[in-house]
This record gives sequence, C-alpha cells and structure tokens, in this order.
Amino acid sequence: MKRIGMALASALIAAGAQAGRLEPLHASEVNALFAASQGKPQIVEIWSLDCGYCRENAARIVEWQKKHRDVRLTMIAMDTIDDNAAALLQVLASLPLPPQTALYANAEAIPDKLRRALDPNWHGEMPRTLLIDAYGARQATSGLLQPAVLDAWHR
Repeated sequence: MKRIGMALASALIAAGAQAGRLEPLHASEVNALFAASQGKPQIVEIWSLDCGYCRENAARIVEWQKKHRDVRLTMIAMDTIDDNAAALLQVLASLPLPPQTALYANAEAIPDKLRRALDPNWHGEMPRTLLIDAYGARQATSGLLQPAVLDAWHR
C-alpha cells in the first residue's frame, strides 16, 4: 500500500511540475519529488524572496541548463505559498526558466519541517542547490554556483 501511495504522489508531483504552475510542497512529498526525475539528473534550486543571491544563482543555473537539456530543473521557494504566491510568481516570471521547470513553494506551517526533508544537513543558508545525479546520489552546495561546479557534477 505504501508503494502505491508513493507512486501516486510521484505521479501527482510530476503532473504538477509539467504544468508550469506554482505548486504547494509538503515535507511528506519531498522523496517523491526527488524520484520524479526517474533516471535523469536533476537540479533542485532552493530559494527565497528575501535572498539577495538567489535570483542570480537561478539565472546561472538556467544559462548552464540551456546546454544540458537532459537535466531536470526544480525550483523550491521556502516562502509560504499561502502568503506569498503572487510575489513568488512575479519573481519566477522574471527568470528565463525553461517551460518544463517544476515550481514549488513551501506549504508547511513550520518551514523547518520542509528544510529538514529537503536536506537534513542544511542550516537554512541560501541559495541552496541540490545536485541529484541519474542514480539518485545527492550533492548539496550553498551560495553562488560557478558553471565549473555544474560541469564537474554532470560528467
């Protein structure tokens, strides 16, 4: 029964991600989100409205991803979706994101719950980028990424 639930959650996450809409994300859905790339590398960019470097980092990732279309891009805002949806959508619209980018925002009443689910070693600094290879192995980094880091990971 648990497998059926995970498969259903994974399908719903993948469907929402393809629609290009901002979707709520709960801590219980994070594993399905990570699994949604199904054998393809994935970059999970965690950002916030009040993060000074987050937009620049996202722009760097998008520029790099133009040459690496096999990499799935997922954007997760740590701002609560209920209070910030309009502002989040405005920022996302200003970024040159590919149309298939998965867009999520925090749906947890306690943001630390989502933070721990995304990366238990993360202390909240942003931008936070999770690099997930085709086999599911994760590498996390905080701060501005250089293209060389992405190139080395993608080999």
